[in-house]
Formats: sequence, structure tokens, C-alpha cells
Amino acid sequence: MDKNSKKTQILCAGEVLFDMISIDKGKSVGESTAFRKRIGGSPFNICCGLSALGESSSFFTQVGDDSFARAIKDYLELKGIDTQYAFVKKGGKTSLAFAGVDELGKADYEFYRENTADVSINEETVEQVHFDNISIFHFGSLAIVDEPGDKTYLKLFKKAKNNYILTAFDPNIRPFCIKDREKYQRLAMEIIKTVDVLKCSDEDLQYITGEADPERALKFLPENPQRMDFLTMGKAGCLMHKEGVIKFIKGYKVDVVDTVGCGDSFMSGILKVINNSFLSDDTDRFVLMEEAANFAVACAAIVASREGAADAMPSEKEVYEFIAEKTN
Repeated sequence: MDKNSKKTQILCAGEVLFDMISIDKGKSVGESTAFRKRIGGSPFNICCGLSALGESSSFFTQVGDDSFARAIKDYLELKGIDTQYAFVKKGGKTSLAFAGVDELGKADYEFYRENTADVSINEETVEQVHFDNISIFHFGSLAIVDEPGDKTYLKLFKKAKNNYILTAFDPNIRPFCIKDREKYQRLAMEIIKTVDVLKCSDEDLQYITGEADPERALKFLPENPQRMDFLTMGKAGCLMHKEGVIKFIKGYKVDVVDTVGCGDSFMSGILKVINNSFLSDDTDRFVLMEEAANFAVACAAIVASREGAADAMPSEKEVYEFIAEKTN
């Protein structure tokens, strides 16, 4: 890991889309007549979270050349995110996700991602990525689900490993987007076997392992003495896991406004703390994990108390002020 000590930028890879969120309470997507537009996508949110926390971040993806894509590029530049790897597909369209909640309180989703820009990103783009200034590579979510883009993101992951870059993975599973669960489980396990940082929710872990109990589920993961595992459990907090040792980190109580982006903010917090630490073979990684987890649960709590995923991401100053207020 010493090879990363002089590198600074975190590269996030994956989908970016527009969430079209129904503002008609108690109506499904089909019944809704009005929607609120919001830029989304887990890797995108994490990249924005890192930028808000003061980290240098870059985003690897592909956008179309429609008006949605132009808004995305403008937003990334506004946030100070490096867009050199945000490729543009001529004639491409941006992915859309419509979301609503029906009268029974059940979430209702409709995704429009057939041949959209982020899904159709080709493997040749990987050759244009240079890791000279990259300290951490993060990927996951819908990016590894859909062909042919999945091969591109996986190829970039392997390239990062070959360049001795610290790697991070968040599956951020959306079961309704996965056509073959067993195939996905095998893929996720292969990634987890070699990745350095794993963040997933308790629901993600159950989907991958088939085990409902979080502590038992963690033991089903492939052995990797270098890997740092973070398992989020909503408002309860998170579990840290490394080489069979598990520790619980309590969450913060806040008045919840919107939970969208909480997990992404958590991951941003983890990556920030790790990126600001000097990793060597002598590093006590469990101590580092505890520092990262305590910071990350505060990030997530702040986002839960605000509206709007990427726009809700806190600054480093806000996080430390929040922690100080809650611990006094």
C-alpha cells in the first residue's frame, strides 16, 4: 500500500441517472401525475460526497448527449469533480428511474436503462484511464449488473488491482434489476474475494449470502486478510468486520427527512478517512476502521436529516461539528 502514499485522488466508477420521484403521495409510478427530478446513482452520490468532504475525486462513467446529460456534466463541474473520464456517447440517452410509493406503502420502481449511455460504455474507455494520481478506486451498484457495461467496469477494477491501487466495492443491490440471482452472487463473491474495502447494507449481505443474521452472514464471505468490511444497518449503526473480528458502531438519532443517499454518504466517509491515512503493512487496520466507521455514521445521519442525496452531502467541518454536538 506504500505505493499509494503520494497519490491523492479517488476514482469512482458506475452509473449516473436521473431519479424521477413521485410527489403524489400513495400513488404508484403509473398512477402518479407529477415527479421531482433529481440526479442519482450510487457511485455518483459517493463521488459528490467525497467532493463535499474536501477530497479530490474523479468520476468514470458515460453520459449521453441529451439535455439530462448536459445537466449532469454541469453539476459535476459545479462540485469540482474531475470529469476527464466522464465520456460522452454521441446520440446516447441518459438512464432514468421512476419511483413512487403506493397506497399500501410499497415502493414502486420503473427503470429505463435499455442501451443508455452508462450501460453501453465500452471496454476501450478503460485504456484511457491512468492511475498515476489515483489513491483509491471505488465501484459497484447497477454498473456491474447490465451488459455490456458490466465488463467495462470489471475490467477497470482489474486494472486498478494490477496498478496496486486500493479498491473499494459497494454492491448497493436492487433485486428487481437482477435477472439471475445465482450468477450475481458468484460475481459479487469474486469481487469481494480480492477487494480491499467492502461496504454493504444488511439487506445486500443477505441477498449475497442467503443468511439473514448479519454476524453469521459475514462469516460466509471469502477470506481476505487485507479486506476491511463495513456493514450498515440503517439507524442502528454499522458492524465492522476483519478476519473474523466484529465490532458494532452505534448510529446517531436524528429527525429523518430523507434516507436516500445515506449509504452513499457513509461510503464517502469511509473512503475519506482511509484516504487520509498512511497505509502500510504495520497499520493497525482495525483501529483505522473504527475511526472511519465513527466518521461515516455521522455522515449518514446528517444526510438523513436533509432532503436530496447528492445535495445533502456534508462538509468535513459539518461532520465534526455534528459529532461534537452529539457527544457533549
